[in-house]
Amino acid sequence: MQTGNDCLVCFLRQALATVRRCADDPAVHWRIAAEVGAMLSGFDPRLPPPENAVHYYRLIARRTGVADPYLAEKRESNAFALALEARTRECIQRDSDPLLAAIQFAVSANVLDYGSQRLLDRDEALASCRQPFAVNHYEALRQQVGQQANILYLADNCGEIVFDKLLIEQLLARGCQVTLAVRQSPIINDATLEDARLCGIDRLCPVIDNGADVPGTPLGNCSEDFRRRFAEADCIISKGMGNFECLSEVQAPIFFLFVVKCTTVLAHLRQRYADAGLRIGSPVLAQGGPGRQNDTMRTR
Repeated sequence: MQTGNDCLVCFLRQALATVRRCADDPAVHWRIAAEVGAMLSGFDPRLPPPENAVHYYRLIARRTGVADPYLAEKRESNAFALALEARTRECIQRDSDPLLAAIQFAVSANVLDYGSQRLLDRDEALASCRQPFAVNHYEALRQQVGQQANILYLADNCGEIVFDKLLIEQLLARGCQVTLAVRQSPIINDATLEDARLCGIDRLCPVIDNGADVPGTPLGNCSEDFRRRFAEADCIISKGMGNFECLSEVQAPIFFLFVVKCTTVLAHLRQRYADAGLRIGSPVLAQGGPGRQNDTMRTR
């Protein structure tokens, strides 16, 4: 999908929020925010938002010398989710459809996102995680998983990856082979190898980085090894809006799992799924590729 007009305002908001985590001096905030504002006219609206956004995150890192501005938030999100891990696993295992329950928890945890236009309440989202998906292609994903697929799982945020871990456990229990892919280096609160190891996912399945520092998965920026794994996967589970923004038009066996948190993504989805009743906060499980207009099958 392309960068929308609303993204320009969001870019400035994100940039200022990031600069404030890097420096205390309001003069520095002003100077860098103004520099980011001047960059906007050079952004390509045909590109997905993450491919434009990465330029000002790189600029902020250069200007402030702070490579990981959201480190404290990442650690807190991981600790928050790890404290819920055992209880959530028990809830999943008791469910009549543990796979669906694990997916619902994993999607709801996508609210743990400091780069989105709208910050949604994580406690409320996880408490209401059993709400129906606005776009629901669960049956197609269940059938794919039932074939003991080779799955490439694209992670998104810290904290959220603990719930990804619980979904990966369900996939492995069904005979699937799973590889988790994270970002190569810190960007907003996205998960890296360090976070995956902290949460113990590396003890479940192979964990790789995608070779990029973008808050999404633009294939042209990713490593050759990642692109090979992407091409060879029987099924790709893509978590989060940034991954959706970068991969929504890619022809591949992708399932997108995320919560709608911005108006640009919402408008894009409404064009594709006009009857789905989508809104900010809607959970989505959408099979990738064109030609699935107005498919709003629902369970629960």
